[in-house]
Amino acid sequence: MVDEEIVLLHIMSRRNFRRFLKGKGIRKLFGENERRYYKLGEGKKRTLQHIKGENGVDILKNFFPEEWVVREYIPDYGIDLSVELFTPYDTGFITSGEHIFFQVKATESIKQARLDIKNGSESIQKADVIKFVLDTDLLFTVEKMGNAVPVILTVVDIGKEDIYFLCLNDYIEKVLIPADPNYMEKESKTIYIPIENRLNNMGIDIIKWYAKRAKLYAFFNKINEQSRNLKYCSSYELEEKAKNYLNIILRNDVWSACDYFPALKNVKDEIDYYLKNGITKFAEDAIKSRIKLGMNVDEEIWELEDSSCLVSLRKSVSLQGIRNIWGQLENLADLFEDVIREYFLPTYMNTIA
Repeated sequence: MVDEEIVLLHIMSRRNFRRFLKGKGIRKLFGENERRYYKLGEGKKRTLQHIKGENGVDILKNFFPEEWVVREYIPDYGIDLSVELFTPYDTGFITSGEHIFFQVKATESIKQARLDIKNGSESIQKADVIKFVLDTDLLFTVEKMGNAVPVILTVVDIGKEDIYFLCLNDYIEKVLIPADPNYMEKESKTIYIPIENRLNNMGIDIIKWYAKRAKLYAFFNKINEQSRNLKYCSSYELEEKAKNYLNIILRNDVWSACDYFPALKNVKDEIDYYLKNGITKFAEDAIKSRIKLGMNVDEEIWELEDSSCLVSLRKSVSLQGIRNIWGQLENLADLFEDVIREYFLPTYMNTIA
């Protein structure tokens, strides 16, 4: 019977159909089953949370320079946006070869708190922070990604359009795991973002700094390889090989990160000085101090560790200055892991860095 009634509706003219509806004919036809046959289904719902999330993404995207390429992941599994950075070039822009990921959370009310900052078990000070709850599935996904490409959590106040950020890779390793190594066994964890981590105040340079991370890790890896090779390099080969190695690492696009990594600039200055003058600043100062003591720095009476041939003190100190460059370069990786990665985290190291 129902099939016949549906056919009847199809063959009716539009005019008669309108009259039919106006006259409540459909109610007569279907009786108590009226709602079942002519009311539209509810369909897919668009929730307020979805709208807030999209607003948060839009606010963040509007913060980026227009030349950056923003790729939105739909559906997302922990990453909302992948951003590729571009820099001015000629009359347009050129890719910097740098990428960064974002997880965007939007809220209508920022929850603030006072967090106890500790050095070990000793309480040092209180810090103002933003509280936000994240699923541990997301945190564990970021942990599995490693540290080479940072994932930045952004909490967006959609009313004020304030954007707060936190590098999740660093937070997980430096804060979360030391406090709760079995965090993944819980459904969620409260994350604490320093109140100073406001993109609106800090500007776009902080994003550029995090985007350098993959290049920094490649840089550290290259330094490690060069340093191992130079340990087995004879003193007579050292100068030529060192200049070749230095020209290689100078091509690495990490040096613009010096503003956030002062030790990097110090090493860069030493490398530039050596390549320009043929001697490091360290070696030059050491030689000058020996001359002031009345020593003959050019008499060839000094024996090298890897040769029985005698060289001058000037030559010996100069070679040692070259090896010291790689000592400084190796220290950069340790400094980055132990100190720099705690920038912008709610930790004691960040308060004194």
